[in-house]
Amino acid sequence: MPLTFDTYDNCSFGCVYCFSQYRRGIGSGKEDYFAKQVRSVNPQRVRDIFTLKKESQFSEYIRQRRTIQWGGLSDQFDGYERKHGVTLELLKLFKELDYPISFSTKSTWWLQDKRYTDLFKGQKNWNCKFSIITADPEMAAKIEKGVATPQERIDAIRRFSELDAGGATLRLRPFIIGVSSKTYKTLIREAAAAGATAMTTEFFCLERRSVNIARDNYKAISDAIGHDIVDFYVRNSAGSGYLRLKRAIKEPYVRKMRDLCHEVGMRFYVSDAHFKEACDNACCCGLPDDWKISRCQFSEALQLCRRNGRVTFSEIGGDADFLEFPWVAAEGFNTGSVERRAKFAGMTMRDYLRWLWNNPKAGQSPYAMFEGVMLPDGLDEHGDVIYRWNQSRTFVEGGE
Repeated sequence: MPLTFDTYDNCSFGCVYCFSQYRRGIGSGKEDYFAKQVRSVNPQRVRDIFTLKKESQFSEYIRQRRTIQWGGLSDQFDGYERKHGVTLELLKLFKELDYPISFSTKSTWWLQDKRYTDLFKGQKNWNCKFSIITADPEMAAKIEKGVATPQERIDAIRRFSELDAGGATLRLRPFIIGVSSKTYKTLIREAAAAGATAMTTEFFCLERRSVNIARDNYKAISDAIGHDIVDFYVRNSAGSGYLRLKRAIKEPYVRKMRDLCHEVGMRFYVSDAHFKEACDNACCCGLPDDWKISRCQFSEALQLCRRNGRVTFSEIGGDADFLEFPWVAAEGFNTGSVERRAKFAGMTMRDYLRWLWNNPKAGQSPYAMFEGVMLPDGLDEHGDVIYRWNQSRTFVEGGE
């Protein structure tokens, strides 16, 4: 789902693990961000974009009615929505258009407000992910400040499931060892009992380059888990700067979460690049496989490689007509340095994805991103790299 948007440019919650502070808490807007000043999108502009009155980078994606992700750096149902109601106005537009949406939220109040529930009722192409990282209310209060209790969010899953919409998903992200690891089995069972049909997880990553911004947040997490989380990540992560825990540390948790989800009848997904091959399909946000998402993406290639033992770019590249726009002009995409912009200036976004595919040493290539689960093995008739399944790198059996 390459089209993501937020209703508001801030969030009323105070989750200490929130990654949006590293995007919004810098530059000229940081004072307004930390002061909790808020602006919303322009509903008329959104209407113009989605009714195709205004051409944009995403017009072809919208024309094909591919699913969008609502809620990336903010919660569209938070306290600001309760005050301003812009999400409600936009929901009426998307209901009118019958447009497919995947929502992410921690909020619960809107599921007791008839104005919202009437719009969701029976809307089969609206799926909602409910973020809960622990079943322990005391731990949650320390980590997710200003958010409803875990039990209230489980109840929200139940209320949503009763609306007969597009399904409820448990969003156990970020999975924090020392917080989530203590109660995740209980959480999965309770979510399934409440009607959740899927679960998606991703392990917490520590942004060390912004430690001055995050100092108080990391201290709050450290106090909650009883040890220094920065030291833990420095010792147990590869690389520097953006610290991602090593695969070996995550594997036991991923195995148990996957087995338990399947035991209770839930689909299982990993948004983390590590063990994304354990997903039940290529949409790590937990959507069923028949929803219309982008198939020109490396997670789709990973699924094909797992099932068939090998994969070529042509198997995903055919679903790329909405990516025929200049890479250098991509909205919301980090095009990096002047040198980088000059290198890729003549490419479309599809060309760029193909370049990554054919350069295994690049940091975002399938080989590097999935840490060797997809192994380069020669070239096909188009001169593109063939990737084969590397069973030695994962517990997930090929052919599943």
